[in-house]
Amino acid sequence: MNDWAHEEVKSADLGDQRLNERLAKLLGQLGHHPQLSIPAACGGWGETMAAYRFFDNDKATFETVL
Repeated sequence: MNDWAHEEVKSADLGDQRLNERLAKLLGQLGHHPQLSIPAACGGWGETMAAYRFFDNDKATFETVL
């Protein structure tokens, strides 16, 4: 896992630990491949769907992620 991504979002509180973990994972995936699309950066169908579910979650707003 990307330790830098976990360090970057360690103070994030999206109201659900699973969302906090998904944020760190997405940050690592997208940060490692910033030139790629979400599906290409995520590397698989399940990971891509998880990313889209994260972005669609009402708790994962622009403000709460920042």
